[in-house]
Amino acid sequence: MRYLPKQLAILCGWLMAMFSGFSCAKDLIVGGYPSYPPVEMRDPATGKSVGFDIDFAAELAQEMGVKITFSETAFAQLIPSLQTGRLDFFLSAMNDTAERQKHLTFVDYLRSGTQLMVLSSAAVQGNTLKDYCGKKIAASRATNIIAQLNEWSDKHCTQAGLTKMNVVGAENNIDARMQLKQNRVDAMAQDSLTIPYIQQIEKGVFTTVDQPINFSYMGMGVSSDNVPLQKNLQQALQKMIDDGRYAALLKKWNLPEVSAVPAALINSKPATAL
Repeated sequence: MRYLPKQLAILCGWLMAMFSGFSCAKDLIVGGYPSYPPVEMRDPATGKSVGFDIDFAAELAQEMGVKITFSETAFAQLIPSLQTGRLDFFLSAMNDTAERQKHLTFVDYLRSGTQLMVLSSAAVQGNTLKDYCGKKIAASRATNIIAQLNEWSDKHCTQAGLTKMNVVGAENNIDARMQLKQNRVDAMAQDSLTIPYIQQIEKGVFTTVDQPINFSYMGMGVSSDNVPLQKNLQQALQKMIDDGRYAALLKKWNLPEVSAVPAALINSKPATAL
């Protein structure tokens, strides 16, 4: 609701949530960063952003009867841009955490765990996470994967008398995979949501280690005081889940079935009223 004053935009959202068929002229600005295939990525031929999020946003726009305009925003700037009003909401599958909920509200639309990948050509490969205690592992510093691995390592490596994992920060998942290819690290950690796509694109290059850990929800970020938009996004997502459009998009972009949310959630909790 970009061209409306904030108070009018919120009022309009309330009316839309309360009265079926009510509509206002709107232009929602959604932020995203195309470095997270297949959720968001840049088409090398056109330079345009493509991926699950792009198609998902188009379905949201149709369901809500609004126009959605993308604003490319670095991952680290998504929350600040939301807080300053430059964005109405953002995608990019950010992990819904209690700490982040202090600053914004999430409408959860995906779920994922953390999993290690190693080079298929590596001379020595471990079969379990414990085999990588004491090893050097790259992970994106823009996510909470580093904290997850350090916590797991403290519990399962250190307490077992093994050397703790050496988790090093990478600019993003692409950088982490590059560090692995250059043999600068022994493994890289990535959310399980995107691994099947990466393995499909780079056939035979990467092998997963063990099963994912720390499954969590990933959400659309919305200002905490913009309850009408939260509810509208939640309702639109639930309709997409119910009629099969959501599952079709997951399949189109080769996202694993376990990445589907069971229902439209706000801050990892079921709706109080839909």
